[in-house]
Amino acid sequence: LVTNKAIIDTVCKFKPDNVLDIGCGEGWLAKELINRGINVTGIDVVQPLIDKAKENSTGKFFVATYEDIFLKRISFYNLFDIIVINFALIDKESTENLLPALPRLLTPEGYLIIQTLYPQSRKEINDYTTGWKKGSWDGLGEQFTDSYEWYFRTQEDWIKLFDESGFILIEEINPLHPVSGKPCSSIFVCSLKLQ
Repeated sequence: LVTNKAIIDTVCKFKPDNVLDIGCGEGWLAKELINRGINVTGIDVVQPLIDKAKENSTGKFFVATYEDIFLKRISFYNLFDIIVINFALIDKESTENLLPALPRLLTPEGYLIIQTLYPQSRKEINDYTTGWKKGSWDGLGEQFTDSYEWYFRTQEDWIKLFDESGFILIEEINPLHPVSGKPCSSIFVCSLKLQ
């Protein structure tokens, strides 16, 4: 209802020629961007999702893990104007290893765009501390039944991680739900730090 359009609009406002979609899943975002004339490369760890992405659009899609990126086991033919990670950072160590590996994949004027859960929402339940949290698949259908844990970061810890990874947070967008008026997510837009 809100977050899909928000990430599409955010990526498109920078008018990129090419985008790397990390954690692309079945390729819905890649397809939307390709339909807007953007070249997209997508990676995901799940082969059936990559197969579906290849069926649905003309992008380049590969099975790869975050570790494949930061250990340089996968290489790309070009640098990217934008790297987008849409609700795909739920682990602690893999996120902390992945982000510092991304500056080398961006053009000098490139951007890292991450959409994640709105960090401030944890304040409402008095649990605004960085750490592992119980997750829920509520609203995603019967096939999503097993609970999971995800690593939550406060806004301050996201900013610290960006800085340590070679990025500067230049904009935060909080798309609002049309009925409740509450933020549905945070979209962090980061540029490369000057060397």
